[in-house]
Amino acid sequence: MEAYLQHQKHHYFAAILQALHFKMDTFIYNLVHHQSYEMILYRWIVKLYKKRKTSDEALQLIYKARNILLLTSTNGLYCHSIYTPKPQM
Repeated sequence: MEAYLQHQKHHYFAAILQALHFKMDTFIYNLVHHQSYEMILYRWIVKLYKKRKTSDEALQLIYKARNILLLTSTNGLYCHSIYTPKPQM
């Protein structure tokens, strides 16, 4: 039974990583070397697996979470406004 659950979890991970255009070996290598993005994705995938979300549901949630993480003004990739006002004279 334990082997079946591990096999099922592996397929879940593989489906999500493939949809995100990751190769499993590269993802695991980066995860082992504590790369931030892979660590975050791993935590998200594990949580969604434990909540029994399907891989399609998990992908949609990961896409949304990733956009929020990367695009928020406080901690994301674009933390400075793209719009720069013209100086007033």
